[in-house]
Amino acid sequence: MAISARIPYGLDTDKFIPEVFGKNVLMAARNILVVVPAIDHTYEPELQRGDTYYIPRSQLVTATEVTIGTEGVIKDPQTTALTLTIDKYYEAPIVVDYMSRRQSQVDLVSMSEQESAFGIATKIDSTVCDLFATLNSGSAGSTGKGTDGSAVTDDVLIACVEDLDEANAPAEDRVWVFDPSVKADILKIDKFVRADYFAADVIPTGGFRKDVYGAPILITNNLTAKSTGNYGVYMHKKALTIVIQENMTVDRVDQPLKHQLTINTTALWGVGELREDWGLPIMTRLA
Repeated sequence: MAISARIPYGLDTDKFIPEVFGKNVLMAARNILVVVPAIDHTYEPELQRGDTYYIPRSQLVTATEVTIGTEGVIKDPQTTALTLTIDKYYEAPIVVDYMSRRQSQVDLVSMSEQESAFGIATKIDSTVCDLFATLNSGSAGSTGKGTDGSAVTDDVLIACVEDLDEANAPAEDRVWVFDPSVKADILKIDKFVRADYFAADVIPTGGFRKDVYGAPILITNNLTAKSTGNYGVYMHKKALTIVIQENMTVDRVDQPLKHQLTINTTALWGVGELREDWGLPIMTRLA
């Protein structure tokens, strides 16, 4: 409750009682960015110039029975190359005027640099999340698992594992990426939260086992919305790839005639599918 009156009143109005402005800035709440490190970066070092990267692909060759006196049908060991286009170019400029920089009790330049960089990192992460819906030949997740607006169940998780096994995706380097609504769904499934199911596992308070069917679960609020829920994913690392050609370049441009400093972070990158059948979109309960 605020003080309705001060005695003596004049001490307040005559500025004997100070108003204090904090030096520790309460930073804006940020999304947890988890997706970019979880996908393939193999081709990044190779693309220093150019706007298109072609990835050669082999194809499986099928053996046929020998027929005496007849030449075998010639097989091609290669197929159409994958094309990765470097076409994402974004910036996040912030202006700090000299007067405010001089008079503020807060380090405005440092704060602006952090917010500019995080804006770019969020955009890079989002462009990868946008691809979840197209995996497994999905058009906006039409071949995905689960139901938009409904809880993700154990049966959904098991069906995803089965599909990636049938696609010959290696068991290593798989990952689940979900939003907080799926975390809440999984907390209701006994096998993932009760220690007596697997005595060797240590389950943190309020959490679940480290891996779910052999793959870690990453939680983020940066997924692409479907309708009621979002597009999560179960995928192998090589389902998607990213090439960041220019990563977080920071320009600090003084403009003395305008009495201001411009802080601008830029990045240039491309994302694409490597093995689209090594990933499954999963519809979540709540966006």
